Amino acid sequence: MKKIALALVALFSTVGAFAQKESITINDFTYTESVGETYAIAARNKVIEGLSNMARLEITEANTDAGLASKYILDGHVISITTTRQASENGGYNYDAKVAYQLKVTDRNSQKLVANKTFEASSSSLLSIHKTEVDAANAAIDNISTQLKNFVDEVFKLKGSIVEISEVKKDEAKTLYISIGSDNGILKGQKLDVFVEKEVAGRTVSKLIGEVKVEAVEAGDLSLCKVTKGGKEINAAVNEGRNTSVVSKVNNNIFNKVNSNILGF
Repeated sequence: MKKIALALVALFSTVGAFAQKESITINDFTYTESVGETYAIAARNKVIEGLSNMARLEITEANTDAGLASKYILDGHVISITTTRQASENGGYNYDAKVAYQLKVTDRNSQKLVANKTFEASSSSLLSIHKTEVDAANAAIDNISTQLKNFVDEVFKLKGSIVEISEVKKDEAKTLYISIGSDNGILKGQKLDVFVEKEVAGRTVSKLIGEVKVEAVEAGDLSLCKVTKGGKEINAAVNEGRNTSVVSKVNNNIFNKVNSNILGF
């Protein structure tokens, strides 16, 4: 049994929000004197790698037409690299390192600061032993790319609509299709909140009614999702032809939050 939503989302909508990736220019990173340029360049490269792995943003070069036209600007600063050593079983030493760095995202047109977050990446791992301080520092920087997933999910939210409910059991939506796909960089396993518009005191506001999880990315603008919360409410909202929206969410259980000030949209 299939129910087709009658309207695309109005809430959260911006120009191109459902059709294309956001563009961002990543400036050269600044750094403290104790860090040095080499590590700053390496940290920037790992940030670019982490953002690219998410496939949600179009990364542009600063000194190009595309770069000058990008919607967002990312500035990075490498604050410190610290190393510690401990005696090894063979009489030598093993080293661990931590790199602290800051990322700021600015809206180019409004000059509004969108996000300001400080991270700490570590070389520590159950499977790795670092014999020198340099090896440990490089390992810590390598781990920067793995820290960007939830940063992207929190700052560059995916926003779309319910296109069709594909499975219903006992008046509860079980699976559905949303208007976000590979063109937007959505990935299998991504969780999204489901909202419905309602009128309160003459104003249109949003109400959280459920949650879905991406089961399969079917096309550039289509993904199949499993309903994990609020199946009855979602089914009712779609049947009534109410405006529904889906917005990507952060898995706070694994969010490495050293210090965060996400100002949002």
